[in-house]
Amino acid sequence: MARSRRGSKPANSNKNRGQRRGSSSRIQMVRYPSIVGMHQSNVIGQPCIAFEKYDGSNLQFSWDQNQGWHRSGTRKRTVEPDNPLFGSAIKMFQDKYADGIINSVRRHKEYRNAKSLTAFCEFYGDNTFSGLHVASDEKRLKLFDILIDEKFVLPRDFVYHFGELDIATVLYEGEFSKAFVDRVRAGEFDCGEGVVAKGVTKTQRRKGKTEQDVWMVKIKTQSWLDELQRRASESPDKFESEWQDNQREQSHSDL
Repeated sequence: MARSRRGSKPANSNKNRGQRRGSSSRIQMVRYPSIVGMHQSNVIGQPCIAFEKYDGSNLQFSWDQNQGWHRSGTRKRTVEPDNPLFGSAIKMFQDKYADGIINSVRRHKEYRNAKSLTAFCEFYGDNTFSGLHVASDEKRLKLFDILIDEKFVLPRDFVYHFGELDIATVLYEGEFSKAFVDRVRAGEFDCGEGVVAKGVTKTQRRKGKTEQDVWMVKIKTQSWLDELQRRASESPDKFESEWQDNQREQSHSDL
């Protein structure tokens, strides 16, 4: 289970590890929290919003008051327009999301003094599987999270404030329970890979201050897991390690 505290600074990676080379470079990028499976979850009974989990690559797009939209990248590297795999995503983002996100930020008082933000999108095609893309596929972007002034937007605020954009589809709102997990596993929510359930825990700190932590749990569909197992048996060099990881993280016998 990943937790993202509003007000805390997200971990960063690859600080100044080299200069730009060709279409990408290793400069400081925002590290999106790793999302674990049910085997580490302790949020049974808590309210949640479950978003569709898209099978692709996590891309990020950064904006600040001085430079506007000025940097795009993967989890580890910046991406330039000439990047053969991800370069097309930059124009795609500019056309689809750039203006809409800033308009929403300026419209809602919670963000009007925002100095910087990072938008997180999934980049995928119809035949992308386990993050491996097919070159001939038409690719798409889906906005699934936003970091504003180093604070992740809370799940419900994300839906209310940015839902007019093409955000990750909300598939469920309610209690995080074993029954809900079983429904996702059985494919009742019409999603390919699965869902990411998000909720908020509140902690009272000194002087009456309340801190809000966003928790995130991913749940995979059985059909996606079965396909991963099949591919692992045929191409163990590509998929065996991920299959083992998914077996471990998606175990929910203790729920």
